[in-house]
Amino acid sequence: MPADVTEEQLDELALVLGTTGIDNSLLSRLGDSQVWFSGHDGCYVLVETRDPALPAAVLARLLALLAGSALAELAEEPFSRVPEPGPWLPEQLIATAPHWNGALGNVPEDLVTIRLAALAGPWRLGVSFPEQADLTAPPQPLTSRTTTHAASR
Repeated sequence: MPADVTEEQLDELALVLGTTGIDNSLLSRLGDSQVWFSGHDGCYVLVETRDPALPAAVLARLLALLAGSALAELAEEPFSRVPEPGPWLPEQLIATAPHWNGALGNVPEDLVTIRLAALAGPWRLGVSFPEQADLTAPPQPLTSRTTTHAASR
């Protein structure tokens, strides 16, 4: 939104946001907007963008943050450095299905397994992780690009 946004523009934005379905495009209704992001407390994230690389980058960062959080808690340290997965993983996930659920698997001393399951529709609060994961991400060697995650206490 421009810095000099009017009340009418804000009303129109509220109407668009309030009436667009979860699987419908918002950006096509928002003129020059480049990104739509919505998320809540690590429970879910919705990203719509005109930049084709951004969803995979956000997903890679979220996976690294989940792993970092688990390692920091296990080590009882305030932070943990973990590598972001290579671009193949989030790109494969997005190409396979638009909706995913992730849960921590085994977390020994220095390795985190994240179980991922494709969902038929958007995840809803209270929906448990499926009995069987569709994909288990293999461990990645440390690279120069890492994410530092501060543990939440």
